[in-house]
Amino acid sequence: MSESDEIRDDVHKALDAFLDALNSRSVPDWARTLHYPHLRVSDGEVTVWETEEEYAERSEPEVARLLASGWDRSGWESVELIQRSADQVHAQVRFARYDREGVSLGSFESLYVLTRREGRWGVLARIAFAV
Repeated sequence: MSESDEIRDDVHKALDAFLDALNSRSVPDWARTLHYPHLRVSDGEVTVWETEEEYAERSEPEVARLLASGWDRSGWESVELIQRSADQVHAQVRFARYDREGVSLGSFESLYVLTRREGRWGVLARIAFAV
């Protein structure tokens, strides 16, 4: 397997781990899939979390709001790695949120920046748009 193929596979695994952790509703597990400081740009607002503990604490209400909206799980609709180096990848993604019956509650296009630190890929930044 080439280094490029290995990076692609490792990044896809990191992205799947990110959504799997969110879908498990374990905010501490979700926080462990990220790198810090972690950045999100959404609706013109920039949010930065400095640590895993801060992310977990501040994200519990977000998961509660998702659950209250009827959300059951999220899934990738598409993932395209648009730029990459040995330790950083930019992924253009589209994901959907689904209710318990599998009905889509909405789709979101985003740019995720993933980095490899100490041999582990994690999501460093997310820039999102509702579609």
